[in-house]
Amino acid sequence: MTTVEPPGANEPLDELDFRLLAGLRELWEDADPMPATLVEQIRFAIQLEDVDLEVMRIREQEGLVVARSAAEQGRLITFDSESLTIMVNVSPEPGGTIRLDGWLTPPAEHPIEVRTANGPLTTTSDAEGRFAVSGVPHGMVQVLVRTLGRSRTVSTPAIEL
Repeated sequence: MTTVEPPGANEPLDELDFRLLAGLRELWEDADPMPATLVEQIRFAIQLEDVDLEVMRIREQEGLVVARSAAEQGRLITFDSESLTIMVNVSPEPGGTIRLDGWLTPPAEHPIEVRTANGPLTTTSDAEGRFAVSGVPHGMVQVLVRTLGRSRTVSTPAIEL
C-alpha cells in the first residue's frame, strides 16, 4: 500500500491551520462537552495512596429497594471482584446526607473506609460482614475494604452519589 501525503503536510502550521483547529475544537466542545465533574473525578481517583488495589466491578444497580415506607427507600448497588462482593444500600438521611448499609461476602470483620470529597469516613464490618456509615456527603464516593490477613485492599470504583 502506498501512502500519499497531501500538499504541505511537512510544512509548519500557519494561521489558517490554527483557525481550522480552533473551529474543530469548538465544534467538538459543543457536540460532546467534557462532563462538568470529570476533573474532580480524576483527582479523586488518583488520590489513593495504595498502589496494590483490587478494583471491583458494578454487578447490578437497582433503582429503588422495596422498603417499609417511602422514607426508607434507597438504591442497592452490588460490586464484585475475585475475592469479595460488596452489596451497598444507599439511602437518604435527614439533613441531606447519605447512609450506606453494606454487606461483605464472604462475611468477615474488616476495616472499611468510605472515601468522600470531604475526607474519609471509617468503620469496621462485623463478623457477618455488615457495616453502616452515616453522614456521607453527596458527590464522589469510593468504598475501600482493607481486608485483614491480606496485603491487598479491595476497592469499589468511584461513583457519584
